[in-house]
Amino acid sequence: MNKTKTILSLLVVGFGLAACDSIPFMREDKPEPCPRITVLRNAAELTKFKEGPGRDLIDVLFEAKITNVLSLCTYDVDYDTREGEIYAQVAPVISALRGPADNTRIAELSYFVAVVDQNKQILQKNRFPLRLGFPGNLTQNEVKDEPINLTIKTDGSTDGADYEIYVGFQLTREELDYNERLKQR
Repeated sequence: MNKTKTILSLLVVGFGLAACDSIPFMREDKPEPCPRITVLRNAAELTKFKEGPGRDLIDVLFEAKITNVLSLCTYDVDYDTREGEIYAQVAPVISALRGPADNTRIAELSYFVAVVDQNKQILQKNRFPLRLGFPGNLTQNEVKDEPINLTIKTDGSTDGADYEIYVGFQLTREELDYNERLKQR
C-alpha cells in the first residue's frame, strides 16, 4: 500500500513538472534579439571651427567623437502572434577635445539617433543637442548622454534583428566634407 502511494505521488509530481514546460512564463527561452547599433563612419567625428574662413589647427573650437553607445532592449509582444512593441534604449558616449580657438570652455553639438528597417528605410529619426563642458583646466572630457527611449512596433513578422539603430553627429555639408578629406589622408 505504501509503495502504491509513493508511485502515485511521483507520477503526480512528474506530470506537474512536465506541465511547467507548457506555461510561457516558466520557460527559459533564449533572449530576444536586439536591434544592431551602428555608429555611422562618416558621422562618428566632428571638428568644429570658429566662424570665418580659417580651417587651420588654430581655428579649431573643439573635436568630438562618439566612442561608444550603450544599449539594451526589451519586448512587449503577444506570446502567440508576436505582435507588439520592441523597446530599445541607447546612450551615446561622446568625448571631446578643446581646440585652441575655444574661449567658452563649452562644446555645443548635436547628434542623431535613427531607427531603420531591413530595407534601410528610416522609421524614426531624432536630433539631440549636447553641451559638453571643459571645467577647470580640462582640455578634454567625456560624457555619457541621458538614455534615449525608442519604440519599434512589430506585427509579429519581424523582431529586433530586423532593425538597426544609427547614431552619428548631425553634420553640416562642410563638416561632412572635412571628415571625408581626413579619411582620404
